[in-house]
Amino acid sequence: MDVNALKRKRYVYLFASAASFLVLGLVYAWSLFATPLATIYGWEMSAVKVTFTICMMAFCVGGLIGVRVLRRLGVRGAILMAATLLVCGFAGTAILAQYGIWALYVCYGVCIGCGTGLGYNVTIATVTLWFPDRTGFASGVMFMGFGLGSLTLGTLTRAIIGTAGIPVALGVVAATACIVFVFLACFLKRAPENISELLGVGTQKEDLAKEELSSDAEFVTDAKSASDAEADQRRIFRDPAFYGYYLWAIIILGAGLVVIGTSMQGALELNVDATFAATLVGIIPIVNGLSGLSMGVVYDKKGLQFSMILVATIAFAACTVLACAFFFGLGWLYVIGCLMMVVGYGSVAPQATAFARERYGQKRFPHHLAIVNTDIAGGSAFQQAVMSACGGVSLFVYTTMAVFGAVAFVTSLAFARITRPNKG
Repeated sequence: MDVNALKRKRYVYLFASAASFLVLGLVYAWSLFATPLATIYGWEMSAVKVTFTICMMAFCVGGLIGVRVLRRLGVRGAILMAATLLVCGFAGTAILAQYGIWALYVCYGVCIGCGTGLGYNVTIATVTLWFPDRTGFASGVMFMGFGLGSLTLGTLTRAIIGTAGIPVALGVVAATACIVFVFLACFLKRAPENISELLGVGTQKEDLAKEELSSDAEFVTDAKSASDAEADQRRIFRDPAFYGYYLWAIIILGAGLVVIGTSMQGALELNVDATFAATLVGIIPIVNGLSGLSMGVVYDKKGLQFSMILVATIAFAACTVLACAFFFGLGWLYVIGCLMMVVGYGSVAPQATAFARERYGQKRFPHHLAIVNTDIAGGSAFQQAVMSACGGVSLFVYTTMAVFGAVAFVTSLAFARITRPNKG
């Protein structure tokens, strides 16, 4: 197979997948739908907000389900199932919401959450295998599409809601999701098993993982392939590095979710001009998307340990800056802290892909990626716990997050030590 043709093909797959992730990114544009739905149907806003929590939990479940679907139905079948869930979710919300808030929980919360998680995990797992030499870059490009979805399609959706109403807007999104993911399902293909050899790139990280695995007598058996897979699955839960990574991730994701969810309110609390506060909300998705791409490139150049320490440093500094902003009442400092924290938050996704691939190899990469990506649920729960414990008081929230940011930094140092190759 011609190497140049192979390289062209993988970049076409990458950018087509990134474009499809604009639709998946609408899951973060939930606020566009929440207020109009609550107003139209007379629901309490507190009850409506539960939908996003359900959606994030379903996202994790969808990623885990996607592993089995991918194994049984292949890439095309898995993406078509994701498309079906998304269409049922958006269209179902438009049609059934009038019958009660249960329809919102089931259609938007469960169906859209599962569809997004399934589509995200399957696409990331499929496309990044085409990039054994640039895993961070590939996952960063796709996450950039995911992060920018709420800005690009979200802006269009907001305009449709304003002119034609929310049922029509949900219907348009459902049709768009159907077209985009049916096309992707027919277009995207698995990478050849020997992709690294065909591209002529080094596989040092994979070789180290295989060497580490083969040196552990507990996992070197003559059992059937199913038993080997089960042993491989058990390994992730018995690996101290997994728990170190997971703690690091949920702290940074939790702090980032606080900023993303309260950026407008925080800016207004510190007397930032309302127009500029609205602009800040619009800038956040851009920074979120670009940070994923940038930190993916950093991973490719410097490795996982360095990039995790860097992200933890940024997150700790951001939370400290935000706490100082509320302590001294400085709006401009708050804006800087917000953008710094979003950089940290957006940098987690490519690290998750890199960690699952580098630490546990290619054989069961989709499965391990789905497990690692449950960190978003952990981050959401952590954020809610801190907000509740601090009574929603911004100074207390960010001071607490700064303390946990220090924990994330120390954890990243411990992770680097645990995963350091043994040269002895």
